[in-house]
Amino acid sequence: MPASLRTRRPALSGDTRADVVVIGAGFTGLWTAYYLTELAPQTSVLVIEAEHVAYGASGRNGGWCTTEMPALLANLVQRYGPMDAMRFFRAGQRTLDEIERVLAAEDIDCGWRRDGSLYVARTPPQVARLRAWQDMRLKLGITDMTLLSAAETSERVGIAGALLSGFTPQCAAVQPAAIAAGLAQTVERRGVTVVEGTRAIELRPGVVVTDRGTIRARSVLCTTEAYTAGLPGHARRVLPVISRVLATEPLPEQRWREAGWRDRVTVADSRHQFAYFQRTADDRLLVGGRGSGYRTGSRPQAADRSGERVYARLRESLAESFPALADAPVSHRWSGAYGMHRDGEPGVVYDRDSGLGHAGGYGGEGIALSNLAGRTLAALVTGVKRPETRLFWTGHRSRRWEPEPLRTIGVRGVSALATAADRYEDRFRRTAPLAGAVMRTVL
Repeated sequence: MPASLRTRRPALSGDTRADVVVIGAGFTGLWTAYYLTELAPQTSVLVIEAEHVAYGASGRNGGWCTTEMPALLANLVQRYGPMDAMRFFRAGQRTLDEIERVLAAEDIDCGWRRDGSLYVARTPPQVARLRAWQDMRLKLGITDMTLLSAAETSERVGIAGALLSGFTPQCAAVQPAAIAAGLAQTVERRGVTVVEGTRAIELRPGVVVTDRGTIRARSVLCTTEAYTAGLPGHARRVLPVISRVLATEPLPEQRWREAGWRDRVTVADSRHQFAYFQRTADDRLLVGGRGSGYRTGSRPQAADRSGERVYARLRESLAESFPALADAPVSHRWSGAYGMHRDGEPGVVYDRDSGLGHAGGYGGEGIALSNLAGRTLAALVTGVKRPETRLFWTGHRSRRWEPEPLRTIGVRGVSALATAADRYEDRFRRTAPLAGAVMRTVL
């Protein structure tokens, strides 16, 4: 989180009580606290954070507020059928409207700009994947994505080498840390207590033991996403996947015109290890993706040696996609970890008997899905009947990740296969025979 958005908060000052304690002051924890104040304003809510508000992915991601989820949607159709998949997808789309409503109502300035997303195919295998995604959407009655020819794509955004693209209006470009900072201030105004520098070291029904004191609460909610592995008994529940981002210095309007980028539509290519782009509110070009990292033992901090290689690929993606901006000076580089469940599906769980709950596993789509999860979790805690609680993810428990070293071997092996498949497709412009088949199965 930029220092300009950070508000210092005190740590817990000893033993205390609350009706609900939320562990983690990222998007999920803050949205859950917000909707608890909506559904049960008399409930006392305490949010504890080991570092500071939005320390994790909520303050480090690439700023796409979307629920398109191309890989997840296909999996949901296969596992739950088209009706449940559609119900979840529609709930996700409505979530963008809900976030926009709350931001306006609470006067949270995050540079929100809903200009949609452009998914670009630059090789024949990418074209085939994009068309297959569109075919699946149309079979489900999802008609809001428009396929654009190469010429139509260049009129929308001047990305080089485009053969085909798909435009969908269901995305907003945002400054994510500003959302988290604004939410934290909002819930505090509503009576929620947020403490920082307070690390949970043990969770059990009715009790959270921290390094600053013990908290007793009727409900204990874990919303730590990629940092969940640090809690005893949770080491294999969520996999922290490390992603990297770079940003240029602010660019003058003339440079953006040369790149053919007139608004703030978000852009992604269609590789397996894809790159995504955003024009920020202060006119920087942000580039993320092109590889995912994992540290043995599910440590969410980025210290693996692949970092420089990924940053180099991001720079290459910038140059090949937007040659007019190839020489733009890079001013910032950073990394963050998002959480992924073993089956690739997010989940929201609350057990009324024990009072224990958790939510997460968004697979990098957390800006929007965390709002939906917060509404779901708050409804489950308060017992208020809402349509969110009837979605597939309510009560969904993924099986645990494999123990080490199998976890490291598997995750890094899939990542290497994805990189190999992309290189093969870029070079030969056809689907990689073995790696491609594996990636279609996994992703």
